[in-house]
Amino acid sequence: MKIVFQIPKTDPEKQAELLLQKWLKVKEPNSIFTAILFSIPFMILGLTITIMLMSMFTSANLENYGAHDGTISFNFNILFITNIVLLLLLHELIHLILVPNFLKSPNTGLGIQFFGGFVFTEEIMSRKRFILISIAPFGVISIILPLILGAIGCLGPTLIFLMLLNALGSSVDLLNVWLILFQVPKEAKIMNSGMSTFWKV
Repeated sequence: MKIVFQIPKTDPEKQAELLLQKWLKVKEPNSIFTAILFSIPFMILGLTITIMLMSMFTSANLENYGAHDGTISFNFNILFITNIVLLLLLHELIHLILVPNFLKSPNTGLGIQFFGGFVFTEEIMSRKRFILISIAPFGVISIILPLILGAIGCLGPTLIFLMLLNALGSSVDLLNVWLILFQVPKEAKIMNSGMSTFWKV
């Protein structure tokens, strides 16, 4: 495993070699901007699912989030920023620990950038494993955690905000799952090369 400070660049030669080896490229957004744009419906879906789960235990009160007289304000203090950084770290660590052999893999890494973090790997894995890695942070932080905390009466405003933020931030992960489900056969293997995803039976 390695730590990097920029998104790994696409290697055209390696991708050409993969195509020669009968790997097929998944049709997917070719930039972060277009990925975020196409993932907007999944932002709405993820947010809706998490809000519905939380509504089983607590009512949404916008005054807890700084809403007064039709306006919303946030207090950006050190604790608030620290909580968001810890959320981003937890989200990426959940991705990372599910990558096969992540500690010893020279093809796997954790990326750190100003906008947050990311995990990348060029390890070959099953379709099922790829889907699990992609969806796990959303499932753990924005589905399982609200149910557990709600059941024991610990859904406070800060935790609710962070779990909703994670639901929004998981939209590209959910988009990836959608693309894989509809383009890649169940028995296929999956491999990433830079920002591109390839599959092969």
